[in-house]
Formats: sequence, C-alpha cells, structure tokens
Amino acid sequence: MKIGAELRLGGDVGELFADARALEAAGADSLWVLTRDDQDPWILAAALAATTWRARLVVVGATEHAAVRVTLDRLSRGRLFIGERSADAVLVADAEGTTERWAICEIPASRADWKTLRAEREAQGFAGIVLPNDPRLLDLVRNPDVEDDRADIRLAFG
Repeated sequence: MKIGAELRLGGDVGELFADARALEAAGADSLWVLTRDDQDPWILAAALAATTWRARLVVVGATEHAAVRVTLDRLSRGRLFIGERSADAVLVADAEGTTERWAICEIPASRADWKTLRAEREAQGFAGIVLPNDPRLLDLVRNPDVEDDRADIRLAFG
C-alpha cells in the first residue's frame, strides 16, 4: 500500500518544505496538492518539485494549463501526475495510461486503526492512501508496521 501526504500552505513555509523532504526520505510515495481557494496548486507543486527529488507530485482539481503542466513536469523531472476526483476516490493516471485509485483519509487515531485502515483500503482495491500532513504521519510512514508496545510503562506502574 502506497502512502501519499497532502501538503498545504499555512504557518511556516520552511517547515512545509522540511516536512516534504522528511516524508520523502521516510518513504512516502507521493506529495499531494489538492486545490484550495487560498493557494495556487501549480506554484505549490513547483516549490515542492524544487525541494524534493524522488516522490511523485500529484495535483488534484486544478484548472488545466498545458504550458504550466509541461513546465512543471520538466521542473519535477517527470514526477508530475494529475489526479481527478471520482465519487469515492482520486484517480491518478501515469504516462502509460495506467490508472491508480487512491483513498483520501484522515490520520488514524491509533496504530491499530492505521493497520485496519491500510488493510481495508487494500481489500477495496486502492493503490494508496493520502493523509494530511501531521506530526504523526511521519512516524506512520517511517514505521508502518510497528506495534505500540509500551511494556516499559506497565513495568513502571507495577
């Protein structure tokens, strides 16, 4: 199951780019820019292209501008993908025309919920899950199958 991170402007821009690099280094498959009224998705995607090297960049719901798309694809070294919302998913097509279904989800409350979410979405045929950028997301991407075993706390309380 692939993991994508939705990034949006807000707060410190330096932190946003640091998060993008950290998520990419942790193994996130893609960085997502969903169209919002308060940001230009193409400019944000271009900034992410300049600060990352491997992760795919997915822009969803933006007004199509052919010249912008071609330029951004070159800036990102072929990592740009365009997503289209469907009833229950976002569809992302690659250059060969292969389409992947991605689920947009909220950050799970616990590791057990994380494991359940991934298993359910995989059983439903999704290629990946997109989660909002959150401090817990980096840990989930780095350690997707780690169980919360806090035996050390139980020992301290006897």
